[in-house]
Amino acid sequence: AAYHRPWQVAANRWLKLVARRLPSREFQQKENVDQPMRASTGQVAANRGRRWCLLALLGSRLVHSAFGCTAIAIDGTASEDGSGYAGMNADSSNADVRLAYVPTRSSLTERRAVFTSDLRYPRWVGFGRGETYHPQPGQNLSAPVGHIPETSGTFGYFEASEPLMNDQGLGLGESSCSSMLVNRLPDDDTSADEGLPTGILDTVTLMQLALERCASARCAVQLLGVLVEAHGFVPTPGEPTVGAVFGRKSWDDAGEAFTLADARGEAWVFHVVGGVRGVTKSVWAARRVPAGHLAVVANEFTIGELPSEPTDDFLFNKEIFHAARDARLWDGRGALHFTRTFGPDPVHFEAPVGSIPVPLYTTLRRWGLMRLAAPSLSMEFKMSNLDYPFSVKVERKLSHRDVMAFFRHHYQGTEFDMSQGILAGPFGTPFRIEGTSHVGQIPRGISIQRTAYSIVVQTGPRRQIAWFAPDTPLTSVYVPLYRGVDAISRSFSQGHNLNFSRYSAWWAFDFVNNWMQLRYSTMSAEDVYPRIEAWQDDIDRQRRALEEEKEGLHLAAWQASLQENLVADWWKLADSLVVKYNDGYMNIPRVGEKQGYPDFFTDMIGFSNDVHPVWVQPAAKPQSSLDAYVSPSTWLPRTWDSHSHTWLADSTRQVADSHHLIIALACLAQFSVGVVVGAVWERRQQRAKTNISNGFTRLP
Repeated sequence: AAYHRPWQVAANRWLKLVARRLPSREFQQKENVDQPMRASTGQVAANRGRRWCLLALLGSRLVHSAFGCTAIAIDGTASEDGSGYAGMNADSSNADVRLAYVPTRSSLTERRAVFTSDLRYPRWVGFGRGETYHPQPGQNLSAPVGHIPETSGTFGYFEASEPLMNDQGLGLGESSCSSMLVNRLPDDDTSADEGLPTGILDTVTLMQLALERCASARCAVQLLGVLVEAHGFVPTPGEPTVGAVFGRKSWDDAGEAFTLADARGEAWVFHVVGGVRGVTKSVWAARRVPAGHLAVVANEFTIGELPSEPTDDFLFNKEIFHAARDARLWDGRGALHFTRTFGPDPVHFEAPVGSIPVPLYTTLRRWGLMRLAAPSLSMEFKMSNLDYPFSVKVERKLSHRDVMAFFRHHYQGTEFDMSQGILAGPFGTPFRIEGTSHVGQIPRGISIQRTAYSIVVQTGPRRQIAWFAPDTPLTSVYVPLYRGVDAISRSFSQGHNLNFSRYSAWWAFDFVNNWMQLRYSTMSAEDVYPRIEAWQDDIDRQRRALEEEKEGLHLAAWQASLQENLVADWWKLADSLVVKYNDGYMNIPRVGEKQGYPDFFTDMIGFSNDVHPVWVQPAAKPQSSLDAYVSPSTWLPRTWDSHSHTWLADSTRQVADSHHLIIALACLAQFSVGVVVGAVWERRQQRAKTNISNGFTRLP
């Protein structure tokens, strides 16, 4: 598939004397092999460094799934204290936000009940997993979808919408991915006629089983592989969306990627998709994060070529090559590339069919985090996830505060800074309103408004802590949850996203974030960001002193009281923001100080003494000087043609092309008129000479 300038095909045949044919940029795929994009000759000559254009395709997909998370895995040798890291921003518009601790269990029955959950409140109701899950009036006990063999005992672990870290220091992150294969639940009659394989282990169940049964990341990926081969993986109910790529059916959010780290500092990434009938119930692969490296998963698979046999660094099911051939996803030639084989090409993947592909939904996040970890690489922004490496080597030793900053990043200091531009509004909010994909796409942030919580698991020989931030981390505070310390305050263990409550930690942080949208730049700089840093500094000072004491009881009491004190302070902050910024004025320290719109914004929109509504059109750059403005160095297409399934040149290029076409046509017209007039004149001169030689002159 390719995109062409609209006039090019018709015009090139008769413009060769005046205009040079401009070659098209192509996006092609042949049997899982991506062909390189060919830059237009004119573009390369004009600016060789600009490979892509900025402006409109910075991609956020239409939210049609429960989660769309950003997950990381970091090897322990990349950190200051030898800790490995796993974690995620759990992005959901409707999830159960309660924090719970699932206690250890022993003397278990021979069979373990398996459940499935769409993550909404209440995510599970029953007994044996802590008081958080006990049934409340009007709630029914959750019903199992099947059973699997049980073990003799299980570890305890923290859990929010999804499991976080167990009492052995094994921590998890998660990110759903698009897939070429999908399974269904056995009782799912809606897709039974498609002949899809069945499975009973969904995303949350697999994460629970890993934390219940394993102390190490290697154990966990091996266990998950055995379980999905035996019982089949199914995606979270409600997440998959049927799509297509190059005419073949595929599914958004039907695959899964887990990130894992353990107390030895070892980190892994695990991928799983549906199965192939008669071959395997699920296809999976896992790769160890190389020494000193960071790996990022952002809703697309990342594992590349697999060796012919499992190794210490690569694990996968024995039937993976057979499954790929039987599913006609791989021809058996060369190494099997997991992402190219079992994931749809992101540049052309439509989900649902007819919608705009959103490759930048993934690549913007991966590029943003990898460039933070390895700035000297000067990593070039790429449109396709397939053009990025599995991981990058971290250039300086990371602390837990660095990793927190990763999850708060909004591309500040780059051409994609989300606090800049017209969509950031006059007060520079880095958050975007989702749901406008029928006309365009917004940049996909890392910390977004529908982030239900963020988890950073810091786990190594010296300490094992799950750092938990309610709501979106950019405007939240991470609190420590120590391995084996089950203390959780009441405000963190309760809350419903559809029932506002001042007794809920999640609502405290969610309210402040939403109130900040009234005047984000001022509230963040003067009130919220300094408060966050002060809390994080104070938490670090207190915990270091307690870690030296090595008193578990003191640590438990401090952990719970810290949570309550933080929530109480955040409600005070919320109340103060309501008063301080009431009615669009600044009311502290003096009441009623007018603020108005910032100068750059009034310059940008042409603010004047004319009181008619102001309308604006896109501009290449702001009219006034902005300290934070970074000139775009990346060129991106703006228009997707759903009929030809191709990317078209953006409207700016088309206008420029049309301008060149007009000039060319004018030149051609002048040239043609000149040729015709000249030919007529020459014929008349020749005839005049002939007539004179014959002794008379032809009358006009």
